[in-house]
Amino acid sequence: MQEEIVSQLSAIGLTRNEALAYLTLLESDEAEGTTGYEVASRSGIPRSAVYTVLRRLEVQGAAFCTGDKPARYLPTDPKRFIDQIRTTTTTRLERLGSSLATVPKRAQPEPVWVVSRYEEVLGRLESMIRRAQRSIAISAWARELERLAPAFAAVADRRLHQVLHSPDHLASPPPGFACWMGDAGAHSGTARWAHKALVVVDGTEAYIGGAEPAADNAGVWTSNPSLVDVATNHIILDITLLARATGRDPSADVGPMIRPELPPATSG
Repeated sequence: MQEEIVSQLSAIGLTRNEALAYLTLLESDEAEGTTGYEVASRSGIPRSAVYTVLRRLEVQGAAFCTGDKPARYLPTDPKRFIDQIRTTTTTRLERLGSSLATVPKRAQPEPVWVVSRYEEVLGRLESMIRRAQRSIAISAWARELERLAPAFAAVADRRLHQVLHSPDHLASPPPGFACWMGDAGAHSGTARWAHKALVVVDGTEAYIGGAEPAADNAGVWTSNPSLVDVATNHIILDITLLARATGRDPSADVGPMIRPELPPATSG
């Protein structure tokens, strides 16, 4: 458990020694604080480095010093520390955004990123879903949809147009989605198909590609409008074919996904 927390603290900017020192302070039961010597002996941080580490924690607002000869250290309450990091990070990002907005813009091609590893694919899909502000359209198998359940829960209270297609049946469909589910699990041949995923968020970004744990999925994430249209139209086709087979009307679900027709050409 300690290693997991150390890893999480490192992910927000603390060094490993700083994370170990902060945890040691939190676990200490000395009401008056813990000395640098005690922190070093309990955490494994070298004594030659422990005071530098503790001063860094003070600068970052994770700890404070009390007393003298010897100086003792107390941890900042975790909730207050996290709130402070959140506020500081938000402020820095806002300043960075304002600075970057002043950089002259030049025409650049829309990015197309190759995503290969399974966990990388799922991480990309989760971050896309959590960013959704207007719509989510997804075609994926139950195995991947179950892994994405936390992301679906995170956007459950947003007013989104949400459409889901799955080749196989879902025991617990994500809330808020219009679900179109097949019965691939009932057909042994279909059930062995390699898993693919198509995800389109807000009509502006898409993932197209594989979703297999033991394969080089070679999927792509992109904001290229043409490729986003390809992914969207593929999901529409999946739903339309299923609708034809079941006699269900897909209009309300796929209608908002269809781009408006081009205006008629005018003669010159």
